[in-house]
Amino acid sequence: MTPSRIRWTPGRPRTVLVLGGGGMRGMAHIGVLRALERLGLSFDAVVGTSIGSLIGAMVAGGMPLDELEQEVLHLKKEDYFRLNALKLLLRGPRVVSMYQGERFRRSLERLLPEGPISGTRTPFWCNAVCLETGGSVFWGTRGFEDLPVVDAVYSSCALPAVFEPLEHGGRHFVDGGIADPTPLRFAKALGAERILAVDLTVKGTYKAPNFKDRAISSLFRSFEIAQEVVVEHMLHMHVDSSVVLIQPKVGHLHRFDFDEVPDVIAAGESEALRVLLSHPATREEVAVDPSAGLACPVQPAEYVKLSIDPARCVGCGVCETVCETAGFRMGEERAEVLKPHNFECTRDHACARNCPTQAIRLGNL
Repeated sequence: MTPSRIRWTPGRPRTVLVLGGGGMRGMAHIGVLRALERLGLSFDAVVGTSIGSLIGAMVAGGMPLDELEQEVLHLKKEDYFRLNALKLLLRGPRVVSMYQGERFRRSLERLLPEGPISGTRTPFWCNAVCLETGGSVFWGTRGFEDLPVVDAVYSSCALPAVFEPLEHGGRHFVDGGIADPTPLRFAKALGAERILAVDLTVKGTYKAPNFKDRAISSLFRSFEIAQEVVVEHMLHMHVDSSVVLIQPKVGHLHRFDFDEVPDVIAAGESEALRVLLSHPATREEVAVDPSAGLACPVQPAEYVKLSIDPARCVGCGVCETVCETAGFRMGEERAEVLKPHNFECTRDHACARNCPTQAIRLGNL
């Protein structure tokens, strides 16, 4: 499925940039783009999900990175979120969404290029999920080339019950991150030989989040858990030597936190520099100017260090169940680490996330 509108750059691997979903954590994508620019790495096409579709469309449309960064630094929550107060009062639980989708869409119009999704300067695709069928659609593929960019991005960002679904062709479409938060397999289907993928689900620590027992908190937390599980399986299936996986440690942040944008951008750039300078698929190609003063230490990323705290381990065996690379084994009373330096690890964090006592520690990430 190599679309004719991709013009692969000769002399280097066919490269697709994949930007994952994660709400305002997606501002880390800007830091990743900054790192790519500093290192002289480019890409031939962009695939985005949810917030990744917004940043991806802005880049694919030709917006300079400095301008893009200034736009997001001035974002305000009230520009995108206004309660459907009257509808909530009149219709209660029958209301379509809690926030006004049209306000969100108008804000997107200011940021995104006009015209169909097939007309962006850099080839661009983003996904959404059809509520009627449960299937995914990638806007920009054959049969879906004419949808306006703003509609495509709106649907990819439309969290269920938060914003109204996009109506198109008699069906309703919502956030693509529900089914595919980091669409690696679609990038491979495009004919990519190298995928620069950004996953925003990883936390800097593995402590349980500060959950509040409220309806809206339960809704968002349930969505995040489902997204984390989907990412686990996608990374298990599709991460290989062609995938340069960048995982900024921003998963602990609230999905709609507008206050830490500069720090999130910096986290994205720092992690991207570390990975790009050390990954076998990119390290030989990077163009680093000695005068640039890169302060990022180059650390090998070929393996993940596995360890278990015996004082915490209760011998449930979940780590052996979820690890697809046989990094753990259930012993007589406690789990054992079979691969302290796990070179096959896909960095999906399934073992640490699923450990009920937080006994597992992962290093060299």
